Amino acid sequence: MAREIELKIRLSDPEPFRRRLSALAEDLWPYTKDDTYYRGSAGSFRLRTSGGAAVVCLKQKTVADGIETSRELEFTADPPAEFMSFAQALGFREWYSKRKTGHAWRWNGILIEEGEVSPLGWFAEFEVLLDDDADAAAIETARLSLLASLEALGLSRDDIEPRTYSQLLGV
Repeated sequence: MAREIELKIRLSDPEPFRRRLSALAEDLWPYTKDDTYYRGSAGSFRLRTSGGAAVVCLKQKTVADGIETSRELEFTADPPAEFMSFAQALGFREWYSKRKTGHAWRWNGILIEEGEVSPLGWFAEFEVLLDDDADAAAIETARLSLLASLEALGLSRDDIEPRTYSQLLGV
């Protein structure tokens, strides 16, 4: 398990943000992530396919001031169809899907992904990963680092999108 501290912002026009990133951040890679969420009586999980790999993720999430703090349990599913047959036998059913296509950057220890979330539009996600045993002080330091990065990149706290993608999709 790991802890993910993350916030997202909606980008009405991604180009100015992308120019700021290209001047300041380390260019990592383009990405396409196809996410399908499943729900059952025991909760929900995501199956992500990206770059030929399939990863299952269970998030235990809290959201405060638009910043998500999640415990994540992830593992690969190979082949994914076999895993889905297993999950469906346990009562999980497809809930919703989304596709994320964009570019990843690293700046001051923060992973920043800027891209289009179909069908919602353009977003930037700022993420810090911590060990699962990270204490409250480490989590708060990560939160403050994310907030400071907004200002340094010409954004403000008002730009934070506090709703989850499932809430934005109305599911």
